[in-house]
Amino acid sequence: MTFAARRLIASDAEAYRALRIEGLADSPASFGSSLAEEIDKPAAAWVDRLDKGFVFGLFETGALVGAAGFYREAILKSAHRGHLVGVYLRPAARGRGGADLLVGAVIAEARNHVLQLHLAVTQDNDRARRLYERHGFTIYGEDPRGLRVDGLFYDDYLMVLRLDEGSGK
Repeated sequence: MTFAARRLIASDAEAYRALRIEGLADSPASFGSSLAEEIDKPAAAWVDRLDKGFVFGLFETGALVGAAGFYREAILKSAHRGHLVGVYLRPAARGRGGADLLVGAVIAEARNHVLQLHLAVTQDNDRARRLYERHGFTIYGEDPRGLRVDGLFYDDYLMVLRLDEGSGK
């Protein structure tokens, strides 16, 4: 099977919602949001999310199996910065190159909007960190206790990809 990545549109909102809810339940320490915060959001909120910034989806035989989002900082002095957020692939889609395709698609589009791309990744998520490093992201700092999930603290690495300096693929 082969993967395809494309920007999600309003008609993808329900599939995106289902994938996002699955990700929040499956990997709560990988997201800033929680399942409790997102599960009861109305359908219009998911359409709105796809209209703000952008979200790319990873598809396999027409089914949405992964997603990754982007938003640009709104304040004028930091509008050169964007954020890669909400990266999740269904377990069956992992380890087969789909994550590279998905992250690459977000980076390619981000180049049209910002000069650098930031992300936070949980320090014990080596697989995700290596994915981002393959795409040119480098660690520039740490966020101790960046997340608290079910009473446990998780430290994050802060990573950046400087799109205007030739880093990345």
